[in-house]
Amino acid sequence: MTFAAPVELLLVAVLWPLLGACLLVIPTMRTVALQLAPWSALPALLVSLLVGADEMRLHLTGVMLGSELGLDEAGRVFLLFTALLWLVAGVFARGYLLHPDQRGRFYGFFQLAMAGNYVLVISFDVFSFYLGFAVMSFASYGLVVFARSSAALRAGRVYMVMVVAGELMLFVAMLVAVHTTGSTSFDAIRAGLVEAESRNIIIALALGGFGIKAGVFGLHVWLPLAHPVAPTPASAVLSGAMIKAGLLGWLRLLPLGESALSGWGIGFLILGFVTTFYAVAVGLSQRDAKTVLAYSSVSQMGVMTAAIGMGLLAPHVWAALLPAVVFYALHHGLSKGALFLGMGLADKHYRMRGWVWVAMFLPALALAGAPWTSGMLAKSLLKLHLLEAPEPWLSWLPVLMSISSLATALLMSRLLYLVRPVAWVVPAPQTRWMVWPWLVSLACVAFMPWFLTPSLAVQDGVNIMGSLWPVISSVIVTAIVLHWGVLKAPCSLPPGDLLVPVERLLERAHRVMRYLVIRSGERHEQSGFRVLLAGLTNTVATGLRVGENGLIRWRVAGLLVVLLILAVGLMASPVLTGRG
Repeated sequence: MTFAAPVELLLVAVLWPLLGACLLVIPTMRTVALQLAPWSALPALLVSLLVGADEMRLHLTGVMLGSELGLDEAGRVFLLFTALLWLVAGVFARGYLLHPDQRGRFYGFFQLAMAGNYVLVISFDVFSFYLGFAVMSFASYGLVVFARSSAALRAGRVYMVMVVAGELMLFVAMLVAVHTTGSTSFDAIRAGLVEAESRNIIIALALGGFGIKAGVFGLHVWLPLAHPVAPTPASAVLSGAMIKAGLLGWLRLLPLGESALSGWGIGFLILGFVTTFYAVAVGLSQRDAKTVLAYSSVSQMGVMTAAIGMGLLAPHVWAALLPAVVFYALHHGLSKGALFLGMGLADKHYRMRGWVWVAMFLPALALAGAPWTSGMLAKSLLKLHLLEAPEPWLSWLPVLMSISSLATALLMSRLLYLVRPVAWVVPAPQTRWMVWPWLVSLACVAFMPWFLTPSLAVQDGVNIMGSLWPVISSVIVTAIVLHWGVLKAPCSLPPGDLLVPVERLLERAHRVMRYLVIRSGERHEQSGFRVLLAGLTNTVATGLRVGENGLIRWRVAGLLVVLLILAVGLMASPVLTGRG
């Protein structure tokens, strides 16, 4: 097979969901667009399965200031599990959302976020990647606030603040990288960062910008707020696919395997394991199952963050470690998607709740790294390459990985306790549209990783026992806490954890400022000033509400995406012009 045909098919597959989102805006095409929307991820999935293992590139000099698109081995795997998750979630949403108006609004944001996700996966230059990243991030806001409840709007505000901060950091990082290296290609930037004077600034900004999406410690607060309020199919792709954009950004931008950056490597390692264990500690105290899954995603991304740190610390290991990191991302994406969809099915299909609960043990055990699961393969691969870490990390990393498996197993026990059949008290309507997409996701969890790693299909006894003891330990601990009633204790930490004291501090500061302004007006008898201040405050609040309602509307969101594309091009032009 020649490279021309796959590249053309790849471009069609990536643009297909964007076309579907645009058709939803046209009233005469809306019915057809709604019929096609659940299947809009199918072209990308087929391309990811048909394209061979050889790397392919396509240079588009007249598009987005000179785009470089294509697939390498890591990108092919990312596209595979990303497209699969978008497909099963899209078809699942067909039965989850029963009202046509709900479907139209949902699929508009859903397909737009999907298109952005695809673009960043196939991008080998910074501006195409940034465009896809920004489109995906801003379109996801419509999914987070979809329910329009007070909790959803609060989660949307927090999410939007974090997204804007992350986008600014990433844009500055990429502009500095382009200016420093004289190229927009990730390959040239990675090589140039090794000796660049601005290397530390670029890496710090990338850690913050991509860390928000990846949910590292301190930047994770939007995840446990967004997942519980978003529709279940949206939560599945938020946690299974879109959160991996931060990981892929690190893989593309950081000089992994180029040179040893001990300071940054140690920083990523510490941050990764702090994220892993902190998220489990907070997640165990939660009473909402989707919040538990959100903290589980944060914890698992911590493991992948630590693996990035290992690549920066020991570049000679990176060539072998990269496939392990990519495989771990695939394993986590498939398992987390199956768990979210299982919860959505149990919510809507009450006669199947018992069977759904039993089947959810498969992805839960996979995340815990139980024997003969994809989790055992993923964790075994990481542990194998962590054994090449320099001292003193050689003694600690395998132990930390084993403890993280136990922590994940405990978190999955908490999840399964919360979603047990007797915990569902509200009858729900039945729908068959959700059953078979969820069964497909379960089959992928069970079988796909083994097809991708046939050489690892037979594990030795050490790996089997190493993956068995965390599960057994979690069962024992769960039995003990069930006996003492600990699992029935109220939630000790609210979702968003670190965000709560920040919000309280800002609220108190607002009250103090308001008090000082009022007292100042009373002191100078400026009643007109107070009236003006009150009117100005009401005007700003009304404007914010109108803007918030406008962002939820699909037509407004589509216009903003067009403006975003133009803005990226205009802001990037001076950089490329100066580069000559």
